[in-house]
Amino acid sequence: MNLLQSFSRFGAVSAIALALGLSANSADAQTKIYIDPGHGGSDPGAVNGTYGTEEADRVLYTSLETRDWLNADTADGAGGGSWTVRLSRTTDVSVGLSARSTDSNNWGSARFLSIHQNANAGTPATGTETFSYSSTGTGATLRNNVQNEGIAAWGLTNRGNKVANFSVLRLTSAPAALTEMGFINNTSVDWTYLSSNTQCDKWAKHMMFAFQNHYGISDYTPGATAVEVIVDNDTSAFIKSSNWWASSSTSGYYGSNYRVRSTGSVSDSAIWKGTIPSDGSYKVYARWTSGSNRASSAPYIVYHTGGSSTVNVNQQANNGTWVLLGTYNLYQGSTANRVALSCWTSSGTYVIADAVRFVKQ
Repeated sequence: MNLLQSFSRFGAVSAIALALGLSANSADAQTKIYIDPGHGGSDPGAVNGTYGTEEADRVLYTSLETRDWLNADTADGAGGGSWTVRLSRTTDVSVGLSARSTDSNNWGSARFLSIHQNANAGTPATGTETFSYSSTGTGATLRNNVQNEGIAAWGLTNRGNKVANFSVLRLTSAPAALTEMGFINNTSVDWTYLSSNTQCDKWAKHMMFAFQNHYGISDYTPGATAVEVIVDNDTSAFIKSSNWWASSSTSGYYGSNYRVRSTGSVSDSAIWKGTIPSDGSYKVYARWTSGSNRASSAPYIVYHTGGSSTVNVNQQANNGTWVLLGTYNLYQGSTANRVALSCWTSSGTYVIADAVRFVKQ
């Protein structure tokens, strides 16, 4: 992105700040984010044989756009986060695998994200997947944030959160994730996104959202005013029977408490009704307190313009974080927009109803 484009997208103030190397936020508070565009130079990575599109080129473009979104977020003092960004490469050059981790470690990065595109032999696969070195810990949480936003950006098949012994994950000191955006050799679906500058810029914007969410910041687009609606369990917009009791025994809840109900084969849902300010596309999140006695497949039902969608979540994990249920088109008002949590799931456990969040895209 050049300076002229920055003026167009983020406004003159942000562009001038970026051009001068300044920030609207305190430099002391900036979080160091290391972005690693995979491959490069003599290593093109995965290649689309039909069109000659190379992974190394596309992930470099996406990484540069991610850097620019994070820089714009920093320059916009009205919201968002404060970041300083370093890339393992900014041109088409070869960089060794261990050199990427060493550079990140020497720089003292707080988080590390490696961006890749996939390919496979035989019939082309499809979808997005993201890896961490361990299945638990901060790196796994970053991985989950990145995967959530990758799916929100393009809506390709969700291939899941995975673990792998990749060099850049193993050797990097900071919590690290490696994402495979999609399959470059799938010309009918994935390639149409991977080869598009517009779509890769959208992906980069969602990587900014991933870092924001990872650090507890609501989605914020530089130069825009975020529209967010949060419905807690102790408001009039929350509907439940007397079987859902209040508790505050496990920390991590939103507001003053959360609701608990034992599971069972009965229709008794807790319902959050969101008053949506305008028609449009919204990301819908849920929050709960986790524990070993929680349901491993708690069914949230999201009602939207196209009907309803059920999302099963593991309430034994992701304590006290906003977990993305999906992106949906919602109507203005509160009549048709609601999220329900059913207790009809695995017996012998509990479901937790805390809060729901709607964020306009």
